[in-house]
Amino acid sequence: MTTHADTPADADDHTPKRVKPHQLAIALGVAIALFTIVSGIIPQITGWENDNAIHRVVFVNIPGPLQIMFYTIIPVMIVWGAFMFANRMKNWERGTPSKRHTTPKNAAQRLKDFRAGAYMQTLLRDPAAGIMHSLIYFGFLVLLAVTTVLEIDHQMPEELKFLHGTTYQAYSFIGDAAGLVFLTGIVWAIVRRYVQRPYRIRIKTRPEHAVILGTFFVLGVTGFGAEMFRIAVEGRPGYEEWSFVGYPLSALVDDWSISTLGSWHHWLWIIHVVSFIAFLAILPVTMLRHMFTSPLNMYLKDKTRPKGAMRPMPNLEETELESFGAATIEDFTWKQLLDLDACTMCGRCTGSP
Repeated sequence: MTTHADTPADADDHTPKRVKPHQLAIALGVAIALFTIVSGIIPQITGWENDNAIHRVVFVNIPGPLQIMFYTIIPVMIVWGAFMFANRMKNWERGTPSKRHTTPKNAAQRLKDFRAGAYMQTLLRDPAAGIMHSLIYFGFLVLLAVTTVLEIDHQMPEELKFLHGTTYQAYSFIGDAAGLVFLTGIVWAIVRRYVQRPYRIRIKTRPEHAVILGTFFVLGVTGFGAEMFRIAVEGRPGYEEWSFVGYPLSALVDDWSISTLGSWHHWLWIIHVVSFIAFLAILPVTMLRHMFTSPLNMYLKDKTRPKGAMRPMPNLEETELESFGAATIEDFTWKQLLDLDACTMCGRCTGSP
C-alpha cells in the first residue's frame, strides 16, 4: 500500500478525485428529502383533486399546520439518517482494499446472492425465525409502497389520477392486508423474544430490540387506529368495506360525535407520524441498518474460500511484520467492516446446536 511518504507532493493535483461511497449515501438522502419537500408543495400550488366518487382524500381532517410539520420534519430526518449512515460507511472506508468488483463472470451469482439476502433465505432455515422476519420485512415494504403510491397519485393532475374506483378498493385491501401481516410479525417477534425466550435469542437481547419492536408495534397499531377514525369521520362510505380491518373497527365508534372522532383521528395520526419519525431516527444507529447492509453483504460475499476459512499465515521466519491479526480498524478490509454492520444478532453463531 502506498503511504503519504511515498507519494509525490503534487500527485493529488493530477489524480482525479473519486466519489466515495459515503458521499453517494448523503446525495441519495438529500435527493429523497428534496423530493419529499416538493411533493408537499406541488399539491398546494396546483390544487388538483380527484373527482371520482370512490377515492381517498389525502390528509382528510388533518389541519394545514400538521401537514407543514409533516413535510418539514420528515425530510430533515431523512437527511440526518443519510449523514448517520454515511458515518458508518466512512468507517468501512478506513479498511484495507478487498477485491469485490462485479464482472460478467460473477454478475449472475451476485444477483442470486442478493436475492437470497433480500428474501432472507438463510433465516428461513429456521422456520419460526424466517417466517416471522418475512412477515415484518415484506409487510413493511408493502406498506411503504402503499404510502408511496398514495403520494404519487396525490401529485397527479385530475386526468392522470389513478387511485379511484376498483383500483382504490384493491389498494385499500392490499394496504390492510400488509398492515395485518406486519403487525402479526411484530407481535410474534415480541412473544418470541420476551415470552418464549429461546437461548440463542435470550443471550443476544439488548435494550435496542425493545425500542425497535416497540416503535414498530406503535406504528402498526396507530396505522389501523388512524384509518379506523378517518373512515368514521368520513361517514363510513360503503366502498371503504375493502379496508377489511379499518372499516369494521370504525363501526365501534360510529355513534361518537364528529368533534370527538376528529380529535381521536388527529391524535392517532400524530402518534403514527411520530412513530415513523422514531423509525427514521433509529434506522441508521441500531441493528435496523441491516435492512440495507445484509442484502449488500450477501451481494458481495466471498466465494473464493470455504465458509469460515482463515487466510494463510505468512512464513513467520521470513516475514518482517511486527504484529499479526487485527489490532486497529485499519487492519480489517472494508468488506470485513461491512460484515460487522450486516450482523443481525440472530444468535445462531453462539447458540447451542
